[in-house]
Parts: sequence; structure tokens; C-alpha cells
Amino acid sequence: MAHSSRTIDPGDPQDERVAGLSLAAAYTWAYLPLVLDDDGRAKDQPAVFNGRLWPLRADAHPTSSMTDDIAELVTAGLLCRYSVDGHDYVHVPDWKQRQRIDRPARSALPRCPTHDSALDDIAATLGRVPEQLGSAFGSAAGRIDTARLGAAFARVVEDVTFPIDPAKAASYGQRVREYLAGDVTSSPGGATSPSADTTAGDTRADDMRADDVTVERQSPDTDAWRTATDDLSDDESRRDRPY
Repeated sequence: MAHSSRTIDPGDPQDERVAGLSLAAAYTWAYLPLVLDDDGRAKDQPAVFNGRLWPLRADAHPTSSMTDDIAELVTAGLLCRYSVDGHDYVHVPDWKQRQRIDRPARSALPRCPTHDSALDDIAATLGRVPEQLGSAFGSAAGRIDTARLGAAFARVVEDVTFPIDPAKAASYGQRVREYLAGDVTSSPGGATSPSADTTAGDTRADDMRADDVTVERQSPDTDAWRTATDDLSDDESRRDRPY
């Protein structure tokens, strides 16, 4: 199901591939983005597509017609069909050039082994870093919202880690949040606990907020950062990564 607004590429009317389609397939192509997720993927289910794209014309355009439309789009090179672990999917190979989606949601479907790679996801994620950090800093105020900045940086860590090791992505992000919040200290076994100094700092900050004064919170010892990120430099995990 679509998560964000979709657009029709203004170049489609002059695209020879589109011009070679039947009118029914061209209609399906124009509205197909409505059933694709924010990465341009969907389960290969013609019956579902037909119900979503031809809801008031199902008598004139049954599921068999949608199957023909999809086959035409694949033959024209506009759409790709692929299978992963015995399940069938479709996606638009040049989706990222066709759609400009604000804050896209991560696809829950597997990537195409022919057209997509984990490195593509990482590159796209890193490309959003300036926007995320710019949003955290803000343009109207002169002071930095450290909570939002920490959350933005943690999201970057999670997004970059997820394609490589999904099981660790959330853990890394949480460690970064805790470190940048300045409310944890290292303890045996990698566990974390509230810092007495930070708790006191929070109390002082609460008192001063009444006067609308921003207080810079005390940063924990740099050993906490090393503890929070030691897994990222682990030689064994590095060998498992695709780059």
C-alpha cells in the first residue's frame, strides 16, 4: 500500500515504451505507483492490483486483463518481476528517478536481486543526512535542540546499519540516543545505568528552564562512547558486511 503521494512522470507521454503499450496497460502504468510502497515494490498480486486500480471497471477489466497489463509492462522494461524465497514481487527499476518521496518509509519487502543492492540503500540513507541534521538544528531558532539532534543522528545510525545487520540496528540507535542524552554510564557486560552526575544535571536544568535558560548538559566520559560503539568496529562483524 502506498505511504506517500505519487506523481506521474511528465516524460511518459513521450516515452516510446509507454507509447507502445495498449491503452489498458498504459492506464495501469499511470496508476500503478498507488499500489507500490515507498521503494517501488509490491507483492505480485494481479487481483489486488485490479481491485485497487480498476475498482469501478472490474467488469470491463477483470483480473486476467491485469495479468496481461503486467506482462506488457515487464516486456517493455518498465516493470520487473522477481522472486525471493518462493514469493513473487514486482518493482519499478528506475523508481527513485521517477518519484521524489519526502521521508519515505522503509519497504518491508525484499529487494530485487537484479536491480537493487544494500549499498544502494546505504547511499540513499547517507544522502538524507544533511536534511535530517538540518531539520534537527532548525532555521528559526538560534539555539540547538539537543534532543532532536540526538534522535536524528540515532536514526542515521539505524538506517545505515539495518541493511547490513537488522538485528543490531535498533540496539546501535538506542546506544547513540543514550550517549547523546548524557544519561548513561558504562557497566559490566555492556549494560547501562543512569549517571548520578547527569541526574543532578537534569535537576539543575529543570530549575533553570523556568527562566527560559538553555543549559548544556554534561557529557559522560568518552569511555561510554567507546562502549556504545565497540561492536561497530568488531572485526568479525566487518567481515559479514557486503562492502
